[in-house]
Amino acid sequence: MKRILFCAIALILSYSAYSQPQETYKGWKKGELDIHFIYTGRGEANFYIFPDGTSMLVDAGDHQASVPMTDPKPDLSRRGGEWVAHYIERVNPAGHEVDYMMLSHFHNDHSGSVTLDAPTTKGRTPDYKLVGLADVGETIRFKNFIDRGFPNYNYPTPINDIHTENYKNFIHWQKQEFGAKQEAFKVGAKNQIKLQKQPTKYAKLFSIQNIAANGEIWNGDEQGNTTRYYDLHTDNTKNSGNENTKSIAFRIDYGPFSYFSGGDISHGVKDADGKNINLEAKAGEACGEVDVCKCNHHAYKDAMHPDFLKHINAQAYINPVWDQYHTQPQIINRILSQEQLSGKSNAHPTMFLTQYIVESARKQYADEEWMQRVGPHNGHIVVKVYDKGRKYKIYRLSADDEQMKIQAVYGPFKSKN
Repeated sequence: MKRILFCAIALILSYSAYSQPQETYKGWKKGELDIHFIYTGRGEANFYIFPDGTSMLVDAGDHQASVPMTDPKPDLSRRGGEWVAHYIERVNPAGHEVDYMMLSHFHNDHSGSVTLDAPTTKGRTPDYKLVGLADVGETIRFKNFIDRGFPNYNYPTPINDIHTENYKNFIHWQKQEFGAKQEAFKVGAKNQIKLQKQPTKYAKLFSIQNIAANGEIWNGDEQGNTTRYYDLHTDNTKNSGNENTKSIAFRIDYGPFSYFSGGDISHGVKDADGKNINLEAKAGEACGEVDVCKCNHHAYKDAMHPDFLKHINAQAYINPVWDQYHTQPQIINRILSQEQLSGKSNAHPTMFLTQYIVESARKQYADEEWMQRVGPHNGHIVVKVYDKGRKYKIYRLSADDEQMKIQAVYGPFKSKN
């Protein structure tokens, strides 16, 4: 068994070409799909550039937690949302104009926390605090907003918290001042999120399938039928429920390449007989196999269930983090052994890439076999898909400054579907 694992480690490391320190990331080119996992140490932020240059930001958290957080990068001279805005301006082909902003769910490590020491706008009626997404919006102009709650913010239960009110006030200003549009995420829809620049050129290659939101999950059929799991038992709506269960999930396909993002989807609700339904597993079943998967709920101990992994069976898992406890050895081991869990073979050993592991954890787990496979680097992670979706690479970029220095390149890999 150890010999097999050693061979797997040797093979995975052979895919990594370490670059010279002065090399910088070259950026997006037409025909490529870039997925940026932006690291700030304050919350989650993911930025997408589609093959025609259409762009989308999913989440931009700014959070001050009671648990030990990972190291802020580059530093605390700017707020998390400010660093995200700077990053977008560096990589976005349209500069400060972004086509879509999506909020995966209403937790402030994804939207921004109003308890932070941050300025408040003046004269915007109503005013709001410049945290997270609202902070990004001071620099970046979004054309379309999508979330799970619009327009009433009351399904499956009312959403009432100060962080969400701040977000809603920010959106109100953006629509009033700049003419931005807003709509609810439509579960089961295909291409609600559309290519805006050259849609016909990539129409046969690129699509986005909406899978889940509000505990409603696509059934996997071409008609877009769904099941609203919160409606199956009265106990599901007796209290506010777990916000993570209501996360937005979607699948991107570009040629043979596929990708899953599910916010923090985890936990479950009751069915008509009072039995638990694992919503994460249901979303994975609807999605099917992919090449790359963003880890659900930061690969925390309540997520990345075996029943989810066997359906997704990804080649690479990427974990956005801000909490030191997002390094969960048992979950990483589970993911890296997914070939055995799924009973299916992959073209190369499963990869797990996390944005950040603090030095104390690296020392604590230095002798663990999984640590040899996650790599020595911290910072941003970028998935670049090219050749009409046939191939992809994964880049690690330093977050110590804004130079976009390449630390490592994994690949190229062939898309498997």
